[in-house]
Order: sequence, then structure tokens, then C-alpha cells
Amino acid sequence: MSLLLEMVLKFASTGLWYDWLSALVLATLCAILAAIRFRFCDQNDSIPGPMGIPVLGNLLQLGKEPQKTLSKIWKKYGDVYQIHLGSRRTVVLNGAKTIRKALVGQADDFAGRPDFYSFKFIAGGKSMGFGDFTARWKMHRKIAQNALGVFINNQHNPIEIKIQKEALVLVDNLVDLSRRNLPNGINPHDEIYLSIGNIICAICFGRRYERDDPDFMELVKTNDEFMAFVGAGNPVDIMPWMRHFTRGAFDKFLQILAVMENLCKRKREEHVATYDPSHIRDMTDALIKTAQDIPNEKKSEIGLTDEHILNTVQEVIGAGFDTISTSLLWAILYMASYPEYQTRVHHEIMQVVGDSRLPRTSDRLPFTEACIYETMRSSCIFPFALPHSTTKDTFLNGHFIPEKTLIFVNQWSVTHDEDVFPQPDTYDPYRFITKDGKLNKSVMDKFFPYGCGRRRCPGEQLAKQELFIFFTTIMQRCWFEPALGVSLSMESKYGLTLKPRDFKVNVIQRNDKLTT
Repeated sequence: MSLLLEMVLKFASTGLWYDWLSALVLATLCAILAAIRFRFCDQNDSIPGPMGIPVLGNLLQLGKEPQKTLSKIWKKYGDVYQIHLGSRRTVVLNGAKTIRKALVGQADDFAGRPDFYSFKFIAGGKSMGFGDFTARWKMHRKIAQNALGVFINNQHNPIEIKIQKEALVLVDNLVDLSRRNLPNGINPHDEIYLSIGNIICAICFGRRYERDDPDFMELVKTNDEFMAFVGAGNPVDIMPWMRHFTRGAFDKFLQILAVMENLCKRKREEHVATYDPSHIRDMTDALIKTAQDIPNEKKSEIGLTDEHILNTVQEVIGAGFDTISTSLLWAILYMASYPEYQTRVHHEIMQVVGDSRLPRTSDRLPFTEACIYETMRSSCIFPFALPHSTTKDTFLNGHFIPEKTLIFVNQWSVTHDEDVFPQPDTYDPYRFITKDGKLNKSVMDKFFPYGCGRRRCPGEQLAKQELFIFFTTIMQRCWFEPALGVSLSMESKYGLTLKPRDFKVNVIQRNDKLTT
């Protein structure tokens, strides 16, 4: 979010500064209107919050780590407070109790998406993840969940085996790359990103790709560009008047979307041409089947089209690439930083799994799972997730919140609440372990890495499976340590997801005995 300000201040670099007089007049009018709003409209508002400035609101206060800034504001103003992003009034929800109350107890009231300008162009305006809460959205989400479930649980094409094989490819590539760069180390980001990308392709398109395949490289590049653009923030969404001065940047965004849509459309057409309803090869096939099975009358009643349904593939790709790869990067960073935990994880895997086969999701590895949970808690890669919006006038904790109010869900306030997780900045997997060495379910339930309520991640089951198998496989086969002369840092880079800053490790293979 702090990058929104940077984009506002850099609008002159787009080449549109020649109309400076119009810009000055427009900005002055906005400042006057905003000042009137701040002066008169918010005085009688029951929701507390810090005062902002005209035009920019509270943007200047957010800094480079908005998740920490907003959590400090939480300590002063309580679980429900408001800020202004530009002229956009934003209510920030904090603390597990209040967030659950809103997203679960009053699920429909807080299930909307804001009418951001950029959201209208994603997936041609037919997005599920970025779409508002309607009858069409409910059906769309149900279809997406069912399609994922059908493929994930397909006994004739078990995804677990595909993940295991790709995890082995990742191990071999990391070890080989590291061996050639000893002792200076490697940044594991690219190899992890490509391996996770191949799993997404296997789910969506039914096949894995070689690293240099043109379609695969285009998919990776486009998704990376999309995440970078969305992560940087679009000033048009909170300051609509900025669209007159950011045409160059927004046109680039539209180009990225067009490339992704054309690629997925081409793959979709290939699937339609070879589709066999008796043999569902992947998620694209499952969506084609759903689109054909639902009567047209039922779809038309709620405005759902086949294009809505088939565009779901784009959303699976967008969501699946970044989340798992980022979590796995953090896991490797933590293991390399805490060798005592890495040793115990490997020892547990050896005791339960051994070295004659690869780990499976059915394996019970409590300390290893505790490390995964602590990685998700500590890194909190989605500190705010995607913004919500109220679907009607509602009340929360005694505060009146009007319909269509922009809502930020501060997940960081949950994962770093020192009353719930003592010393929250310390990486400690034992907080998820009971005295008798089992996973502590009560502590696990105190945060929600996959969200909660109507917008809970529909791919949660798959994400858990991927993260578990990748993590346990690399911990079974590899030892990670900081590169020579490198001091590892836990600082993050702010974007759509919180990524660790670039780091280098040496990856040492433990043995060569394992088979699938």
C-alpha cells in the first residue's frame, strides 16, 4: 500500500505531465472536497481512527510495512477502526475474535468485494476471487470447489503422486545448482517457483512442462508480472481521478491480463477439442463437464455463463503460484536459520517415514507440521488478503458500518497478537505442540492462514497437500545452511504477499537411497 503513494508521486514519469494545469485544478478541487469531508462528515462517526490529510488520507502514515503500522494503530483504537486510503474510507478489522465475528458470525454482511476499477478487468470482469458477493458468485464458487475436489480426489490420477515427483525434481535441481555454486550458495526462489508452477499446470492442464517450454515460460512470466502489478497497488482504485494520469501503467496491466487470458483460452480450446466426459484429465475438463451439466436456464437465472466457469482456471493459476512458493521459501529460510529445528524435523521424518519411500499426506509428523504452522504464522504472507466490502448496512462491536464500505482484514494482528502468541516475533514451533508431543489443536485454531467465512480459500485442501509434501520431501533429502559469509534476515518485502528478502543457502543432499 505504501507503494500507492509512490505511484501517485511518480505520475509525471508516465509522460502525461503536460496537462499540469488541469491536474493542479483537479487536485485542488479534490483537496477542498476531501477537507470538507474530513472536517464535517467524520465528526459524528462512531468508528475511531487516526486523522488523515486531504487527498492522500492516511497513506503517508503507512510506511514500508503497513501490516505493522496498522497493528500499532489497533493497539490505540481497538479491534474496529477506520483510516482513509486517498478519499476512500476504510474500516480495518483486527484480532481473531472480532474478525471471526465479522467473517463467520456475520458472514454475508462482510463477504463483498469493493468496486475497484482494476477488478472490472480481471478475467474479463468474470472473476470469482475479485467478484462481488451475489447469487452468481455463490454458484461460481461452489463449481470451483467441486471441480478442485473432483480432480484432487480422483483415484485414477492422484495428485499426490504428481506432487511427490515434482518435489523430487525440485530437490535434484536445488542440490545440483548448489553443488555448482559452493560455498557461495543459491537463491532457491526460481526453482521453487517453477516447481510449484508445474503442479498448477498439472492440475489445470493435465501435464507438467519442461523448464524451457514456451507456454510454461510465458505463463510463469505473465503470472509474475500480474502479481508484481497487483502487489504494488493501483492508485486508481482508491483515487479514481488518478486514471487520467496513469494510463501508461494501467495499459501495461491490461496487456498482462490479455496475455494470460489468451494463453488460458488456447489451452481451453485444446481441451474442448479432445474432451471425453468419461475421462476427466484435469481441472479444465472438470469445469467443461460442469458447464455442460448445468442447465442453461439455471445459469441464465443468476447471470452465470460458461465463460465465468471456464475462467476459473486463470484464478487457480494466479492463486496457486505465489502462495505455496512463498510459504516454501519462508520454510527453507527458517530451517536454515534454526538448525536445531531442521535436525528435529529430519529426525522425525526418518523415524516415521524412513528413507525407503517419500512422505505422504497420511503420515503423522506433529513436529514437522508444527514447523509448517509456525512458518505460516510467523511469515503471515497475506497480512490483509484481498479487501472485503460490506454488502449492506451493518453493525460490528457496536459500530455502524454502511453498505459498500471498504474492509481490510488485518491478519497480522491475529498472527502477531502477543496475548495469544507470546513473543510473536520469535520463531517457535513448540507453541503448536502439547506436552505429550502432539499437535495443539486449540492453538492451531487461533489463526486462519487460509481465511475464514465466505471468502475462505477454496483451494485449502490442495495447498495443505502441496506444502506438506514439498516441505517433508526436501527436509527428508536435504540439509540447508547459510551460504558462506551470509547472515540470514527475517525481513520481508511488501507486496500482494509478504516474501522474504532475497537470501542464499547451500543445499546439501543427505543420501541417494530414496524411491517413490
